[in-house]
Amino acid sequence: MILEQSVTKSDVQLPRGYLAGATAIALVAGCGLFLAKVPTTMLSPLGSALALLSILPLVVAQLALGHPGTWDWLRARTGGTLRVEQRWMLLPIACYVLGGLAVKRFDPYATTVFVAGVFITIGPRCQGDRGYPRMMWTDTTFWVFLWIPFDFGWTHDLWYGLDNLAYAWWAVMLTVVAVYGYGVLRDLPGLGYRLTPRWSDIGTALAVTAVVAIPIGLTTNLLTLPSTTAPRLTTIALEFIALCLTVAIPEELFFRGILQCGLDKHLRNPRLALLLASLLFGLMHWDNADALVERLTYVGLATVAGLFYGWAYERSGGLLAPILSHTLVDVIWRFGLR
Repeated sequence: MILEQSVTKSDVQLPRGYLAGATAIALVAGCGLFLAKVPTTMLSPLGSALALLSILPLVVAQLALGHPGTWDWLRARTGGTLRVEQRWMLLPIACYVLGGLAVKRFDPYATTVFVAGVFITIGPRCQGDRGYPRMMWTDTTFWVFLWIPFDFGWTHDLWYGLDNLAYAWWAVMLTVVAVYGYGVLRDLPGLGYRLTPRWSDIGTALAVTAVVAIPIGLTTNLLTLPSTTAPRLTTIALEFIALCLTVAIPEELFFRGILQCGLDKHLRNPRLALLLASLLFGLMHWDNADALVERLTYVGLATVAGLFYGWAYERSGGLLAPILSHTLVDVIWRFGLR
C-alpha cells in the first residue's frame, strides 16, 4: 500500500496561471460548442443564458482538471469522508437542473435518479485505495457504469434539457466525474489526464494524424475525396472545438487513460493491453453504420486508429497527444474526406 503524506489546505496552492488560461479557453470553447449545437433562434435570451450556464461551468472544470496542481488542491480540501468529497459533485447536479430550466422543464424523478447516480458513482472512489497501482473491480464497475449507458444513449433519457445539448452535456459531465473520481479521489496511476501542452505531444499528434487520417481512410474505400466546395473556417473551428470536448477527450480518457492503463497494470503486458483496448474502442463504433460490410469496415478502421492513439498515449505518457490526434483525424475525415 502506498503511504500518503498529510497536507493541509495552506500547503497546496492552485496553479493560478494555468487556471486563468484554462478558464479563458473554456469560456471561448464552451460558447463555441454552444453555438455549434444550439441555433440562435431556438431559445429565448433567458433560455439561452440558462442553457449556456448548464454546460459552461463543466467545460471550465473539464479543462481546469487538466493540471495536476488542481488535483492536489482538491485533495487537500477533502476530509477523507464521502460527505465532504461529494460536495464537489454539486457542480454537475446544479448544471443538470439549469439545463432543464432553460427549456422550462423540471422532472423531479429524473433529477432524483441523476443525483443518486452521481453519489453512488463517487462513493466507491472515496473508499478505494488511493494510488493503488492496479485496476480493481470497483474501477472496472465505475468504468462500465459511466461509459456504457452513455455510449448506448440510455443516459439521454434522464436529460430533460435541450435535445441538441444532450450528447455534448453528458460527454463533458462524464469527463468531469471520471477525472474527479479516478484522478482526484482514486489517484489511478497512469491516468495521464494532463492538458498542459508540450512540443513532444504536438509532434506525436501530428505524426499519428499523418498516418491515420488520409492513408487509412482512403485505403479502406470508406472515405473518398470530397467535392471542391471548401467549408468556412469558422465552421471548421467550431467543429474542432465540439469534437475535442465531446468526442476526443472523453473517448481517450475512458479507452486509453482508464481502460488501456488498467489492462496494462492488470495483465502486465503493454502490447496486449493496447490491442484489447483498441478492439473495444473499435467495437464501440459498430452502430456508426447500417450495412454489415460498412459496420465491419468502420470497426476495423476505428480499431486501427485506436492502436495509433494508444501508441501516442504510451509514447507521450499522457492523454493530450492522443486527444489532439483524435480530434485532428476526425476533423479531416469530416471536412477533407467524405
